[in-house]
Amino acid sequence: MMEHILLVSKKTYEQKRAEHLAELQRIENEMRQNFVNKVREKDLELKKNEKEVAAKYEGLRKENNEEKKRLDDERRKMDEEFALIKKRKEEVEKALAEQANGQNTKSKKR
Repeated sequence: MMEHILLVSKKTYEQKRAEHLAELQRIENEMRQNFVNKVREKDLELKKNEKEVAAKYEGLRKENNEEKKRLDDERRKMDEEFALIKKRKEEVEKALAEQANGQNTKSKKR
């Protein structure tokens, strides 16, 4: 009789243990799946952020290139204007020098 009780208790123990291990396995699988899902979500979020950063970088790069081109054009125009002003200045100085030489020659003739 005692053996029968021990046998029943042992079977009950093994059954409860098996149920408990199955529950632990189910919980572990659920946790693993949750982890995998979170990693996948994070990966998607990071890829989305990476695309946004790349798009922003590309936009800033394009904007910078346009600004550089505009400034280069502006500098070129200013250099052309400066060259023109310098040429006019030289012409005026030459004309003034010729005029001064002409007046000096007239003064000496008198």
